[in-house]
Amino acid sequence: AWRPPAGRCLALGVLSDRRGLRHASAEVGAARATAAGAMASTRCRSLRRSPVLAPLLLASTWGIVGAEPCHDNPKDYTIVQFTQEECACCYDLDEYIQDNDYVYVLFYSTKGRLNIDINSKFEQLAAEWKYSRIHFGRIDTEKDRDMAQKWVEPHMVPTNVMYKFGRPVEVKPSDFEQIRDKYQGSPEGQKWMLTKYLGEDTEGSNIHYVAPLMSVKKHSKFVKKNEIALVGYFAREGDMYHKMFCEAVWALHQQIDRDDIGAAAGAVALQGVVKKSGAQVPSVVVYLDGKAVEEDGTFAQQQWTVKGVAGFLRSFLPAGGTLRDDL
Repeated sequence: AWRPPAGRCLALGVLSDRRGLRHASAEVGAARATAAGAMASTRCRSLRRSPVLAPLLLASTWGIVGAEPCHDNPKDYTIVQFTQEECACCYDLDEYIQDNDYVYVLFYSTKGRLNIDINSKFEQLAAEWKYSRIHFGRIDTEKDRDMAQKWVEPHMVPTNVMYKFGRPVEVKPSDFEQIRDKYQGSPEGQKWMLTKYLGEDTEGSNIHYVAPLMSVKKHSKFVKKNEIALVGYFAREGDMYHKMFCEAVWALHQQIDRDDIGAAAGAVALQGVVKKSGAQVPSVVVYLDGKAVEEDGTFAQQQWTVKGVAGFLRSFLPAGGTLRDDL
């Protein structure tokens, strides 16, 4: 079996046969790479600023402001389209990856069962990480062939590429195998891959507006190191209350329009950590200098709304402003 040389980036395409998913790996050279495989070949071209390309296999998701929804239609769009056409939430691919820190792109075709399946998983991931800092986007390699060919050949789709700070990410061959064999390209597998390669710690705190606090130690460290810490406690990750909290924090960032809003937000969904903290579920607790605010410092209402949560959080932030009416 063909093995990619060590220390190289890989271009990963997804093909389908009677046994299901197969992948064709490709060594990527300094300016471009020719993929070698039993069933297909592809050429990946270099970035303007970087000669190294590492596409990711599988289905993905997209956003426009971090897994963020499109500013023009935040309720409707979680994935932007890369195209030369003029439309809502449509962008030029090269410009977009230079303008946003974390971008995850799906190169796809409208033909074939595999493309439909990969797109479906990509959309699921984008919806689940809608309010993260990852930007999700996709490009139809047939409709926008010239734009797509700067990265992959049209016949090597579906293929995913991660970009960090305007540069493609180098991925280990063993990780491609794990996301294929262990996760079968599922959204959970893609989350694992994005966290590992775009994240700066094991939880990928930098790719989320709301940092996941996965242990008692991390929870304690988080509330102590941040002057103002906004921590949500939930029965499980991705439940209704957790989603509202994430959207509320995202909305505050958009309202204040800067990366640092003067406070750090985190979420706890592991019940052992919740129990140790003494917080009720669901609730949001504000910590100042490592201590929970005793008077009016907890949001634990029976009726939750995004605007209600955002308004509560907003009252503890140093900057002023009003909330958007569409929350």
